[in-house]
Amino acid sequence: MYTRHTALMARTSAVRTQIYLPRRLHRALRAAARARGVSMAQLIREAAARTLGEGAGLEDPLAALIGAVDEGPRDLSREHDHYLYGLPKRAR
Repeated sequence: MYTRHTALMARTSAVRTQIYLPRRLHRALRAAARARGVSMAQLIREAAARTLGEGAGLEDPLAALIGAVDEGPRDLSREHDHYLYGLPKRAR
């Protein structure tokens, strides 16, 4: 396996990795990616995360903040755009 770390990847916490796949697997992966409208790399990342028990996608960097606020308006979750950006509240 070949890996290369670039400046762009350093900013995104990603490492470029080259793998060799059997032709049949490569064709199936390419077809599956095309059918889902995602890249082959995305399918491989999702499969690796599932294999390692990390769910289907990458970790949400803000997940640790869930539940961090104990007080505030009761509608903060629903009306966050109003409180963060001053937009009008949504019509009920």
